[in-house]
Amino acid sequence: MSSERAAILILANDAIAAALLGALIETLGYSVQFGRPFENANDAMRRTRPSVCVLDADDRAAASDETLGHAAMRGIAAVLFGTQKALDRSRALIEKHGVVTLPMPASPADLDTALQRAMRSTRPSITL
Repeated sequence: MSSERAAILILANDAIAAALLGALIETLGYSVQFGRPFENANDAMRRTRPSVCVLDADDRAAASDETLGHAAMRGIAAVLFGTQKALDRSRALIEKHGVVTLPMPASPADLDTALQRAMRSTRPSITL
């Protein structure tokens, strides 16, 4: 999938972190969308229909079995980002769902590699 057409949804409670990550993702040629305040992850995925959902490992509501299950059913790849400590706390979830991880801070090259790996791992979607 070409990065120029790929839509990336960012779900994070920290609006500043989401905005900074979104700006970096846009410099790589991707289209970025964000979850709305008080919108659950499932509704955000349904509304935006992204290729990849980038989830904050510290956001327990977004980085959950339910969210990753809904993403998988829709054929949406997932990338879990955060500090190494946050990613370590999410290790069981990462392994269960085969999620691509992105330790922060990340370079543009690391970010692009994570997004490309996630897109290659996407399975066919089920329309919901």
